[in-house]
Amino acid sequence: MVKSVQKYGAITLTNLQNQLAYIWDALNRAFFIVIILLVFVQLWTAAYGARGETEIGGLTLADTIWYFLVAEMVELGKFRHDQKISEEVKDGSIAYTLGRPYNYLAYHFFNGLGDTVVKMGLIFLLGAPIALYYAGRPSVQWQHLPAVLLVAFLALLLDFFFLSMIGLLAFVVEDTFSFRLIYQKLVFILGGLLIPVDFLPGWLQNVARLLPFSLTVYAPARLFASFSWSQFSQVVALQGFWLAVIGVALYGQYRWATRRLVVNGG
Repeated sequence: MVKSVQKYGAITLTNLQNQLAYIWDALNRAFFIVIILLVFVQLWTAAYGARGETEIGGLTLADTIWYFLVAEMVELGKFRHDQKISEEVKDGSIAYTLGRPYNYLAYHFFNGLGDTVVKMGLIFLLGAPIALYYAGRPSVQWQHLPAVLLVAFLALLLDFFFLSMIGLLAFVVEDTFSFRLIYQKLVFILGGLLIPVDFLPGWLQNVARLLPFSLTVYAPARLFASFSWSQFSQVVALQGFWLAVIGVALYGQYRWATRRLVVNGG
């Protein structure tokens, strides 16, 4: 156990150092959040003004601005390893990476974790001044932050499971772009990236809250914007349920896919 922790910890630390070595490149990529957030601030300021209300779906305009910052931070900072898996299958390097002394999917998780920490940190640092200017300080309390971080970590893990299943499809179909696109659109609409789930029609809200897509983006962003312990308990319970269900499916798919692997060259 100790050796495993040291091994995967070293993988995370190595990628973290690589990201910090090219911090200006990462900063340029993260700067995109400034444009996104400015657009959303103008959009929702106009929407709240047109309705003549200070609160929609339990969220004030200030809450909504902070919600979108955290939602975009999670979305733009998460793992993209499914594309890497597809590339490894296409160029044949998967034959070597599968034989290395580590779990293939665990390697991608801990390698991506170093990248994600840097990207999310930079996105929040760039977006926070804009949110502070237009919305003031967030309503979340310091004592709630560990709970929000736990939900954010479980959201990343759940998203990692989904993208791992998409990536493993490359072992059979090679090109997984269409599957990735479908998943992204589900997260975009039902996951709360386009608009908070609270703004959807009532029947669609009920559906979205039960499906796992809202647990990857909406859940951490909503708790940061407007925290409640009851919602935290519900979110963690649902995340645990879907992690167990999708985790079992991923384990079975991994065993099946590695037996059916076809790479270029034979």
